Amino acid sequence: MAVARKDALRLSDHPVLRVVLAAEAVSILGTQLSAVATPWLVLTLTGSARTVGLVTAAQFAAVTASGLLGVSWVTRLGPRRVMLYGDAVCAVLLALLPLLHALGWLSVGAFAAVMFLVGLTFAPYMASQQSLLLDLVGADESLLSMANAAFQTATRLSMLLGPLLAGLLIATMTAPQVLLLDALSFAVSAGLLYRWLPRAAGTGGHADRPSLRGGLRAVRSDRLATRWTLGLALNETAWQAMFAMIPLVALIRADASPVAAGALLGSYGGGTLLGTLAVGRMLRRVKPHALAVAGRVALAAMFLTLPLPLGVGTMACCLVLVGLLNGVSLAPATAVRALRLPEHSRTEGLTVATGLTLAGGTAGWALAGIAAQSTGLSTTFVGLAILQAGAAVLFVSGARATRADTAQGRSTPDPTTHTRSDDTIPAASAHTDTPTVGTPAEQEGST
Repeated sequence: MAVARKDALRLSDHPVLRVVLAAEAVSILGTQLSAVATPWLVLTLTGSARTVGLVTAAQFAAVTASGLLGVSWVTRLGPRRVMLYGDAVCAVLLALLPLLHALGWLSVGAFAAVMFLVGLTFAPYMASQQSLLLDLVGADESLLSMANAAFQTATRLSMLLGPLLAGLLIATMTAPQVLLLDALSFAVSAGLLYRWLPRAAGTGGHADRPSLRGGLRAVRSDRLATRWTLGLALNETAWQAMFAMIPLVALIRADASPVAAGALLGSYGGGTLLGTLAVGRMLRRVKPHALAVAGRVALAAMFLTLPLPLGVGTMACCLVLVGLLNGVSLAPATAVRALRLPEHSRTEGLTVATGLTLAGGTAGWALAGIAAQSTGLSTTFVGLAILQAGAAVLFVSGARATRADTAQGRSTPDPTTHTRSDDTIPAASAHTDTPTVGTPAEQEGST
């Protein structure tokens, strides 16, 4: 059901969505606690930046695997079950980490295995949420961009407060105890979804037989969707490598202060919050395509400041601007790409696109620690700036390809051509989410 007004999206018209937003804000707050606590715990256990990267890369590898190989069961279970199962499983798994630590059994292998299992839930979760959001607002690019931004505004507040709170909690408590709080946040989210999301909402039973090949075909059916997916993958590589580097920056430049690590991540979260608050106003003056491309180009330029030998305070200011640009451009980029996918295979396409995009996150976490130990912080940040520049080129070329298709008389894929999938739900009971950043339990980059 599309929203009638073309210039605004009122969450007050969707009471179930408000409750689910609250549930998601709680879980994202917990996730942001883990974004600081997880690498900090690995660093304190091993003292190795390389191990931090490899443990977190295991989580992103699972995201990629579930995005590419879990298309069939995602569409058959339906959004409600995928989200409920995802929150419940994450709650149990994350609670295992402090238990294993207390028993003295938390090895690097066990840590990586738990993070891998947590990562398996992310791509299906994100695709289910985006599918329901599309059902809520229809096929209007501006409205979908505003809806993404409205949802992100609620979650970005958690992203602002979470890292700051995590730094303080780790300084006064312990990292395993902070991870237990994250497990509790997932349990609360699962309870709210179970209570307020109707059982009939998105029960699954897709009529077709979805497949990896069908999802890939959906992404490849449009040049903008293909190039922007590759661009978002490069973005994700740079984002997650940057998040992996922040504890190292605090370790080297701030005398191993967890508060400094939390403040740096919080600065980014504050910037993204400002950006998402500004999206609605900007979309009244700028088309979603243009806003997405301009934001990604400016973001690439801003990343050029990070290789400089910045103090913690100056770097925090730069991260505010980086977050602002990401917040402004992510919502329209996500909306435009989603609407380029054929509706009859959109859920499969979104699941595969999520897996492909976050494959970049796997590479980012795996390579960041190795690069930092081998070449140093500044050289690693130069590599991240190059990745963001490549992403900006892909966004520009994707938009130009769309204009060229229009000029040659080729039709844009019509998202209303096909009948809606059986796993969508009425607008009054829809639930959506955007990726968190820092961890995929996400975040977004996403991002």
